[in-house]
Amino acid sequence: MDNGNFDIVVIGSGVIGHSIAFRLKQDVPHLKIAVLGDPVNSLQASRAAAGMLAPFCECDKADQFFRFCRDSLDKFPLFLAELVSVSEVPVHFSPAGSLMPASNYRETWEERKAFFLRENIPHELWSMEKVRRKAPYLAEDCGEVMWVGEGQVNNRQMHDSLMQASRKLGIHVLEANVSGFIRKGSTIASAVTDSGNISGEKFVLASGSWSSQLARVLEVSIPLKPIKGQMCRVQLDDHFMDFTLHGKMTYIAPWREGNGFVIGSTMEDRGFDPSIEDEVIDRLIAKAAEILPALKTAPLIESWTGLRPAAEDLMPIMGKSVKYENLFYSSGHYRNGILMTPNQADYMSGVIRGTLCDEILEFSPTRYNL
Repeated sequence: MDNGNFDIVVIGSGVIGHSIAFRLKQDVPHLKIAVLGDPVNSLQASRAAAGMLAPFCECDKADQFFRFCRDSLDKFPLFLAELVSVSEVPVHFSPAGSLMPASNYRETWEERKAFFLRENIPHELWSMEKVRRKAPYLAEDCGEVMWVGEGQVNNRQMHDSLMQASRKLGIHVLEANVSGFIRKGSTIASAVTDSGNISGEKFVLASGSWSSQLARVLEVSIPLKPIKGQMCRVQLDDHFMDFTLHGKMTYIAPWREGNGFVIGSTMEDRGFDPSIEDEVIDRLIAKAAEILPALKTAPLIESWTGLRPAAEDLMPIMGKSVKYENLFYSSGHYRNGILMTPNQADYMSGVIRGTLCDEILEFSPTRYNL
């Protein structure tokens, strides 16, 4: 069975793939677009994240990646407003910001403060007295705390909203695995799926950690691998913390609305291993409780594993293929896929439509001859 001929076929049903389809459809409503992919894979990336929008706490140098992430954070309120107006699926978003306790950054604390000042990053230094007023449930030995102007989104709600928006916009969503491609010279003619072949004029590979496996079918080698992260969510009332907490090798993200707190995360180079280890989860909670002691007795709601797509240089791979005339990539977003979603959707729409003026060479597939 051959399912029509689409203008654009996006391979990947996570937030990256659906956001590209969403932006393209908003930019050019007449485009015929399909999104393909096994939704189970999104549980290992889009729905496994904590939803932190943290370009500042996560970065330590003002390079292209930093600027791209910063711009994406700025785009979030408008992006979500536009998305929800189409999908009618609400998405919780908090601009409350992040907290960084000095006790967790002893060796780099002065460097962090200098970096934030140099780059004009919105932040405040809170004395211990102010911490007791603004965040009274923090551990008493946290010392000085830095508030940083970042954000938080419920990424599962955002994924739900994007999937519903795709349906409402008339995007063809096929929940099926892509197992191969039919090629004609240096072009791709069709994607082969469990439900038949999907023909298209242009193809976008946005399958996260699975992008490298699909690329091998095209005789392309992407230096990209999954980095496993074990994490959990505990039940704790909203009033214990409004802010996202960043510590050394730990973070605590409030999901608000009675959804508890997400605690993460490990960084493990173990391939596509989805296993969850109870002792690892216990250590994560214990480490987080050093910052927010109320977590010690908080009931565990769920534990899970995420697989972050990490390129060799830890930069995203976004742009046009040099080997195939009608293939584009958006993958390798590693720890910042949720944060980068609005800006990468705009960027990829421009690349695919041929309207982008300034390609970011650090992100280009050409660096790997893809």
